[in-house]
Amino acid sequence: MAADSADIEQLLRGITIPSPPQIIADLQMEMAMPDPDLNAIAALISNDVGLSGAVIKIINSPRYGINKEIGAISQAVLLLGMKVVMDIINTVCLRNISNTLDTMTDNVYNTLTRFWDSASDVAKACELVAIRIGMSSLSNAYLLGLFHNVGIALMIAKHDRYLDLMVDSYAQSDVRLVDVENEAFNTNHAVISYYTAKSWKVDRQVCKVISIHHNSAIFTEGHVIDSAENQMLGVLKIAEHIVGLHRVLGDQEVDHEWDKIGDNVLLSAGLTHFELDDLKGQASDLGYGQQLYFR
Repeated sequence: MAADSADIEQLLRGITIPSPPQIIADLQMEMAMPDPDLNAIAALISNDVGLSGAVIKIINSPRYGINKEIGAISQAVLLLGMKVVMDIINTVCLRNISNTLDTMTDNVYNTLTRFWDSASDVAKACELVAIRIGMSSLSNAYLLGLFHNVGIALMIAKHDRYLDLMVDSYAQSDVRLVDVENEAFNTNHAVISYYTAKSWKVDRQVCKVISIHHNSAIFTEGHVIDSAENQMLGVLKIAEHIVGLHRVLGDQEVDHEWDKIGDNVLLSAGLTHFELDDLKGQASDLGYGQQLYFR
């Protein structure tokens, strides 16, 4: 996706892309060093009470099965690893930024809170699917799930009628949300998500997949090109389906997109319908996608 500054301004149409907090830049710089200093990373996190609390809460959750309670950030960073810690920081910072954009009603704030619950669920489900198919980078799978719909959060905060438009688009079997957005706002959430992820220095391949994540033609033209990007897109589509975004975002019982592309997505990923059902069961057991509808 190549665009000059004038193109970008036209594409975003009044949406302000949130800049990453300084701690993100500081952590990225430290992690890019030939020999990253875990103590320096722990010190950066420790300076932020909210981020420290999130890291400690996660390391002590049942998911990681630590037998003793961890109270030190340095221990948490060592046990979780830098990539997982960075995923946590990105999640918390994105949620905090989108929930404090401009002034908003209590209804919009509550909606955004539920939205970030759904984004976190999709990110974790992407990891689940990536593990099943042997994808090499679980961190990239997580970031793809986390960032791919961030544009929705920004559009919810910007446009009063966005939620109704989103639900209406999910109810139609032959309409893509991005097309409805383009007609109504001259931009769409995939574009905004792409530029947000790019601004936060997310992996370039992840950014590209974010930009095309509603290009369902990739899976409906009778053949799927075997590429890392299409593999990542397939992981995302399976994760969205097993989490039930058609219910969570669209308030619909039928996943129209999956009905069109599901068989080819599974074929591309090398998964059977039985394995899909197993993944759905795992996601359900872990509580993914069980938050309330937006309405």
